[in-house]
Amino acid sequence: MKVRVSGMAETQRSLKKLDPELSKAFRKEFLTIGKKIAADAKTEVPSVSGKARGSIRAGMKGQTPYVAGGKASVPYYGWLDFGSRTPKSGQPRSVGPWKGSGSGPKRGRFIYKAIDKNRAVIKAGAKEAFDKAKRQSF
Repeated sequence: MKVRVSGMAETQRSLKKLDPELSKAFRKEFLTIGKKIAADAKTEVPSVSGKARGSIRAGMKGQTPYVAGGKASVPYYGWLDFGSRTPKSGQPRSVGPWKGSGSGPKRGRFIYKAIDKNRAVIKAGAKEAFDKAKRQSF
């Protein structure tokens, strides 16, 4: 699932033309929102070693903010969040959070839940970022 803000790319390009520092500030505001979502998602992840919880992070790729979980040292994060079936037989798993079901919720248990829970925070943060950029540009 993606949360898309109409005109965000155009706004960032315009801000960069006006003043490169405005574009950086705009990106920083969106990264701050992403960090709030990541922090909320981390509270829901069960922890044995803490690696899965620690793998949830916010970032920016170009003009797109994101929240992601898992990394090379935590290859099981996707299974923990979304569930799976046994790869060879396709039968439901017999252990873990998805025991007997074979699949998890389509939207996962952690990151998407945090996004849904914080939808108002995302909207308010985006509005504040646009307003702040507008104030600074004039």
